[in-house]
Amino acid sequence: MAASLAVVLSALGAWARMVPSASAATGVAASVSVNAAQSVATVPAAALGINGSVYDANLTDAAVPGLLKAAGTSLIRFPGGTSSDSYNWKNNTDVVSGQTQAVNFDQYATLLGQTGAQGMITVNYGTGDAAGATQSPAESGAQFAADWVRYANVTHHYGIKYWEIGNEIYGNGTYGANWEPDKHCASGTNPTNCGPAVYAQNVKAYIAAMKAVDPSIVVGVVLTAPGNWPDGVTNAGSPQTWNQTVLSALGNQVGFADVHWYPQNPSTVTPPGPTDAGLLSDTSQIPTMVTSLRSLLSQYTGGTGTPIMVTETNSVSSNPGKQTVGIVNALYLEQDYLGWIASGVSSIDWWQIHNNLVTTGDNGSSLYGTANYGDYGVLSDATCGLINGSQVCEPAADTPFPSYYGMQLLSQFIHPGDTLVSASSSQSLVQSYAVKAADGTLRVLLVNDDPSTTYTVGLNYSGFTPATSAPTVSTLAPPGTGITTAASGTAGSQSIAPYTATLVTLQPGTATTPPTTPGTPVASGVTSNSVNLSWTASTSSTGTVAGYDVVSVTGTTETVAASPTSNSATISGLTPSTAYTFAVYAKDSAGNRSARSGTVAVTTASGSTPGGCKVTYAPNSWTGGFTANVTLANTGTSTWNGWTVTWTWPGDQKVTSPWNAAVTQSGTSVTATNLSYNGTVAAGGSTSFGFQGTWSANNASPTAFTVNGAACSVG
Repeated sequence: MAASLAVVLSALGAWARMVPSASAATGVAASVSVNAAQSVATVPAAALGINGSVYDANLTDAAVPGLLKAAGTSLIRFPGGTSSDSYNWKNNTDVVSGQTQAVNFDQYATLLGQTGAQGMITVNYGTGDAAGATQSPAESGAQFAADWVRYANVTHHYGIKYWEIGNEIYGNGTYGANWEPDKHCASGTNPTNCGPAVYAQNVKAYIAAMKAVDPSIVVGVVLTAPGNWPDGVTNAGSPQTWNQTVLSALGNQVGFADVHWYPQNPSTVTPPGPTDAGLLSDTSQIPTMVTSLRSLLSQYTGGTGTPIMVTETNSVSSNPGKQTVGIVNALYLEQDYLGWIASGVSSIDWWQIHNNLVTTGDNGSSLYGTANYGDYGVLSDATCGLINGSQVCEPAADTPFPSYYGMQLLSQFIHPGDTLVSASSSQSLVQSYAVKAADGTLRVLLVNDDPSTTYTVGLNYSGFTPATSAPTVSTLAPPGTGITTAASGTAGSQSIAPYTATLVTLQPGTATTPPTTPGTPVASGVTSNSVNLSWTASTSSTGTVAGYDVVSVTGTTETVAASPTSNSATISGLTPSTAYTFAVYAKDSAGNRSARSGTVAVTTASGSTPGGCKVTYAPNSWTGGFTANVTLANTGTSTWNGWTVTWTWPGDQKVTSPWNAAVTQSGTSVTATNLSYNGTVAAGGSTSFGFQGTWSANNASPTAFTVNGAACSVG
């Protein structure tokens, strides 16, 4: 009898951990305030990243590209974590073990083409010299990495933009912990010959060799997340911290700061181990970490514009348990990505696509859910293991775990170019986020971190008037095996159940009074290809003005040249020695426009490419999509101080995500203009930019280009 009762109580306990309590249905009041006119950050093109590894035999499964596209994956990092520092990309083997890896570089590049994701490569720093020594003639690790850049971007035109030097090199024994292969180090505890100063000096050689092959690439260096080990740690061989040492040596050579963040440690490292409430509250650390890192970057690189990329993140630093395959990890994922994006980080890369089953992590009853294993992957790899002598197996390969659906819901919430706007909640366990799309749509994401309480959330808006119809609501709820979507609730009230993520998509309503007419724009800073415009701001009787449309006026035709949220804009991509007329409209959150302002006439300065120019267009195409790298060579005798490139598509291509240039398209005509850091091109020099795009019927390459209005030869 006692044994039977124990079984019943055990089953009831498991059921209770999967199903919200009956008291959850009562509904506790909460309020969320959204200010659609207060911008927090712009969603970057490579925000939704993920890791793929050379040892992942399921990475080439037929189902994987479609699953990654459905989850909005915008960047895939390769060849993995620690395996990066022992990888010989030329023969697809592990330098230390000699083992052939499951996935080679070209297969990874094929996956990029199939998903449309940008690539990030971690080159071999730890054993790179050993890999290079196998070549004939022998090479350094830096030369071996440069060969990879050449193979990828010059020979095969894969257009991989992001490259980083090594993985977690601070784990090479410098501070006692030793998991990262690094043949620069002597044996023994706390070796003094392979710390951050040695890393920085070797990185200089890597950067020089790699950018000599392709100057358009962005090269990242390994830093530590502020407040996380080994940040702040020093020893006799490294009297300054890792970050200070590396940044003081490299300065503005840092293309992006590469940090990893796993907020919790398993109980085998720091007893008693993870908690669900602790994990879900950990993302409050993110703003402080980013502020600290930006302060260091500003101090040592001379500016605040160096991108930060979180190239690995998940919930627990090692030995994953049941939390990683449950709904809690999916809720954490939402808050993890959005915390970094709101702080201005350029990419967040989840660890990872597939990993494998782990039976020795934290699987106790204090953690939500009923799984008795863990797995870092968002997709199952169908591995099996033993628990107390009995076999346990994951579901069929490529079955999504809840974290996958968390990523999929996140991709429905944020799109590249969307504006993350201010949102605040009255309840500490109800997290709120909002984005404003270019089409006027407002999306609100509500994450309920409470395992037992349903909240009735009152939604209040400033700078946005929602339509009166029921909004579209998408919900990820326990056990986290899918997303449901339906018209539900109202724009002003939503009910959110325990441990759920709820996406509310709101269409703009109709405002009765448009904003007042903005002042006539005033021009300043006129160059050969740009002009700065400012005007007296408008007001709105229905709330804050949502933004403005700056239009170029030609007779009775108007073309939108910019859509700023404030009363100024820089119009770029103009043609030298050309007359333009500009005017401004104000618009409210419902899409209503004011009357047009007065016009201002502007004539751009003359521009030329003395001695000539050459353009090399290098595409990489797949069905429905492509990337292209464009190299501009100054073949003349005078320096270019700013450049504008124009061409016309012979097919139906459309540019989506550019890098190293501001790219606009009108019909088949495309204009690309330099950014602040790459406008100067010396005589005999060159610069590059690129973009991702789509096509349907014809992706033929353009055959004619102009730079600053002058026709160029095409290479």
